[in-house]
Amino acid sequence: MGSVFSLKSTRDKLSLLRAGRFPVTAFVGIVATVCLGLLLSAGHSYVTLSRLRIQYLHNRAMEIATAADVQVRGPGRRNNPDYWQEALQEIVERHRTEVSFLALLGRESGVLAAAGDASEAANLAPGTIVTLHGTRIFVFDFPLASPRQIPRGAGSASAGWRLRLGLNAVAADFIRTQAVVHVVVTCVAVVALVAVSYYLLLTLGRFVDLKAREESERHLRVLGSMSATLAHEIRNPLGAMKGLTQLAQEELPEAHRTQELMKTVISEAERLEKLVSSLLDFARPRAQQLREFDFRQAVSEVHEMLSSRAAEQKVALSLDAGTQPLVMRSDPDGIRQVLFNVLLNALDATPPGGAVKFRVRADSRGGRLHIEVDDTGHGLPAVDPEELFQPFVTTKTQGTGLGLAVTRRIVENLGGKVALSNLPGGGARCVMELPLHAPARQSQSPA
Repeated sequence: MGSVFSLKSTRDKLSLLRAGRFPVTAFVGIVATVCLGLLLSAGHSYVTLSRLRIQYLHNRAMEIATAADVQVRGPGRRNNPDYWQEALQEIVERHRTEVSFLALLGRESGVLAAAGDASEAANLAPGTIVTLHGTRIFVFDFPLASPRQIPRGAGSASAGWRLRLGLNAVAADFIRTQAVVHVVVTCVAVVALVAVSYYLLLTLGRFVDLKAREESERHLRVLGSMSATLAHEIRNPLGAMKGLTQLAQEELPEAHRTQELMKTVISEAERLEKLVSSLLDFARPRAQQLREFDFRQAVSEVHEMLSSRAAEQKVALSLDAGTQPLVMRSDPDGIRQVLFNVLLNALDATPPGGAVKFRVRADSRGGRLHIEVDDTGHGLPAVDPEELFQPFVTTKTQGTGLGLAVTRRIVENLGGKVALSNLPGGGARCVMELPLHAPARQSQSPA
């Protein structure tokens, strides 16, 4: 249920932002483009640095292998596996932190000389990173020029020898670390950019909401002042007209032909009195009287007031408020007025044979009261439901258009929310949220 209010609130604020000519869509598009560009750049950098890591290992292995090749040059050295053995052991000892093994391979990958952990040297594929005994090794092959003389049994004189080198891949881990750090920093930057953008839109939404409230309050003050003036000016002559008509009605015989006309005058005068009372209630709302009371008892009282009307209209009025007392600290009279207005609207919107359902659920964790009122009428008209909460906006032929406006004012002053929506199967739903402990504040008169 909370998502109904949050999604509607977000949508309304975004529409207000668009109405205020703030380019929300363009702003979100720019932020999304920048975030996507940062992520693509980070991915490209990671791939590039990964390749650079392999290239670094290749270049380092080339340096060591070239140095070994230079070291064994000279008469009687290059084609002597025994000399290679001593040279390889010396090189491995010199580069013990980098080199895992060195092996001299013959024409059929036979190991002619080796130093270090070269037990698997002949079986490894060059140009790859493998794991030997828990250590990551970069395997590199360095082709040697064919020696002038090859020992008997070592191979053909046309075959070349190769120097296979196993280089510890940890030597290039700083490049990998740099790539990972770059990706992490970019992701953090993207998250921060999204958070800042969301906060900016949220702040703008709150600002627009505040401005809308200020404009609404100004509008209500003007309407309230006008309503109070009109109500006072209308009430006295209206009362006189009604009283004189009733007096004339008493003086005339029951069968007089003007009796029906006078009844119509009195009925219309009473309707105008009701409108004047609504105007005064709207113009000068009373201060809240917060105290603890049983919400279910207030629901029962409103149900009792409307049960006869529901029976007269042949509408089934069902209440699902539980049986256990539900104590809340709020304004009981204001709550009764809210329930009366909402249920009365639902009854008026429901045709004979229909039903009005009232459901309430208490969320003790969140300290909220969730109320739903469903009817089986024709649903809301094809307008923004928010417009129905504006003063003097109504879909009834005999309505004043103040019931929902007064309802929203009372609910919001009590720290709650109210919203209208259509039901998928037909009819309308009014959803209200009220705190179990209303904040202490005074209703402000718009007059």
